[in-house]
Amino acid sequence: MEKEQIIIDCDPGSDDALAIILALHSEKIDLKAVCSVTGNGALDTTTRNGCNILSLCGRKDIPLYRGSGAALDEKIPHTVSAFGDDGLGGYADTILSDKIEERMHAVDFLVEYVNDHPGEITLFAIGPCTNVAKAIRRSKEFAGNLKRLIIMGGSKYTGNMSPVAEYNFWADSQAAHEVLQAGIKEVVMIGLDVTNKIAMDCNMREILRILDTRLSTFVYNITKEGLDDNWRSRRKAVSPMHDVLTVAYFIEPSILKLKPAYIDVVTKGIAKGQSIVDINGHWNNGDCNALYAYEVDVEEFYRLFFKTVFGEDITEIR
Repeated sequence: MEKEQIIIDCDPGSDDALAIILALHSEKIDLKAVCSVTGNGALDTTTRNGCNILSLCGRKDIPLYRGSGAALDEKIPHTVSAFGDDGLGGYADTILSDKIEERMHAVDFLVEYVNDHPGEITLFAIGPCTNVAKAIRRSKEFAGNLKRLIIMGGSKYTGNMSPVAEYNFWADSQAAHEVLQAGIKEVVMIGLDVTNKIAMDCNMREILRILDTRLSTFVYNITKEGLDDNWRSRRKAVSPMHDVLTVAYFIEPSILKLKPAYIDVVTKGIAKGQSIVDINGHWNNGDCNALYAYEVDVEEFYRLFFKTVFGEDITEIR
């Protein structure tokens, strides 16, 4: 089987870490590079975390490119994370390595690599969309040369930065708007409507502890702060897993149900960051610019995650 080439643009972040880890363990994926952006921490933090996660998985050979520290309006987005000050639940120091980022800026890399490989690259945007929007601004050919863009962002029915806005779209709403309007051949928006449903409960975390490998222990540890934060704020004993669902969908598309939609993002005012999801383009003359994820098979997601990363079939457990 020929592996598919992907690039992950992210803000590591515990849930970004899980996405990278899943991608590195999949036989279907050839991860060509990781790009960093401010989000689950300042740019220095997310860049360092990305390097160390690659090292943890034995893939120091995969390059990491430092990206944008501020949004398109040059303002640094609010970076207080449910995953703690270091983005990894207080456990970033447990995976320190000597891997460093590349000298080339992430936007320069994205433009060069995608344009050199037209129709071959699936790009994951699982942090604020700043790097991707800058690449689109930089190169007229970039959007058309992407094979596919998979976004973790937005929602139709809920928010986590306001009643209507999800963090990644809220942090750089102009970038999200421009990316969705760029005319990319295939865009999939995987937002809170489905990612909230795969939040890791205590039973799943306990399996990680019992497996007792360096990697399972790391995942167990970095999901603790998210669980604690959810309990403090919502009285829900679950840990966020948002970004990893994008990679799981790429590996096994049947995990999600999708509907064509016309999607745009509010860029100003009280609803800043809200994604407007017009199913089937009803209010846009039938035009659609993306696929919207509206349902997820939670049990299949966890089966795939544990089997792919840890070689454990948990079908009988749940």
